[in-house]
Amino acid sequence: MTGKRKQDDEPMGSSINWREWFGKIGRKTQDGPQSAHATNSESQDEFVSLKPEKSLTESIQRWFSEIFIKAIRSCSTEKDRMDILSWLVLVREIVGDPSLSSSGKAGRIYDSISAKKTVMAILRSIGEVAKNYRDSDLPLPVKIAIPATLAAIAIVGGQGAGIAAFGGAIGISVPILIFIGTAGITAILEAFFKDPGYVGVLLGILAQDEAFRRATKTLQEAMTADIEKPERFHLPEEENALREKLAAMDPYDFERHVMSFFQAHGLLAWVTKKSNDAGVDGFARHPEGLIIVQCKRNDPNNPVGRPDIQKLKGVIEENQAWRGYVVTTSRFTKGAKESASKNDKIVLADMDILASWHLQKFSI
Repeated sequence: MTGKRKQDDEPMGSSINWREWFGKIGRKTQDGPQSAHATNSESQDEFVSLKPEKSLTESIQRWFSEIFIKAIRSCSTEKDRMDILSWLVLVREIVGDPSLSSSGKAGRIYDSISAKKTVMAILRSIGEVAKNYRDSDLPLPVKIAIPATLAAIAIVGGQGAGIAAFGGAIGISVPILIFIGTAGITAILEAFFKDPGYVGVLLGILAQDEAFRRATKTLQEAMTADIEKPERFHLPEEENALREKLAAMDPYDFERHVMSFFQAHGLLAWVTKKSNDAGVDGFARHPEGLIIVQCKRNDPNNPVGRPDIQKLKGVIEENQAWRGYVVTTSRFTKGAKESASKNDKIVLADMDILASWHLQKFSI
């Protein structure tokens, strides 16, 4: 369930009276902990109603989060708003990945932006507000600290990794997301969803998604039952060993692993419960529509035949899906390939293609 959008003309980042807010922090030790909260508690949309942080760094992080909230609320359509929020869920996964360095996180986030026009427009507006911090009503100590903060996060993001390529305004927004961290991104999501977790946000987005509404009741139930996040499992880099591991994976782990490629591509993706009436194993939300995925963790000598492709065709047509994938650790029969060739919405990925996703690059 999304929060109510504010109907006002405030510029982004100006909804908080920062001088008053810092004054509340200063009175905290005298008046008790409750005085540190904003007085306006009528709406959960008021980001200022959250408990303020003590440190200057946390205050700057809070300001950046508020800029994002205002920018997202300013989206002209609900679809645009859901597109940026679904992207932020993926960014939070990247930012929270302990195996990635700061520059590695920045690179992954830049890659996830790709050609997403809505995301790029939002990041551009956020970057401009951040660079024009002098025009805000932030107190002097915060304004003094911001230049050093922006300089530091630009270095963390890597000047050559994307800031120059995307332009200064867009580029600086990505390191800002790393700077505010998973807590800051969660705070942004909390302004729009009651449950800011991965599944909670996903369900909230689906409730507003036109592709979900077009789906049959059977597929809707499959899409929302026992949702699991994708998970990329660690597999060998050597090709023969990689193929052996893929062929031996637990079938459900294989589904989560396959869907992790869609997630890494910048799409909100998920796996359904182990069995459902729709015969679909995974889903991904693409700007053009719904992607449905069937995963066949078959023995190399057990190829996928025409009947499986025909079944997928039916699901695609009945639910007006944008694209359907069949991913297998084996191969496809001649009949299966012929059937798929007659429908430009079907993509077949056999073991050779699946291995290339690991060793080279996955693309939609």
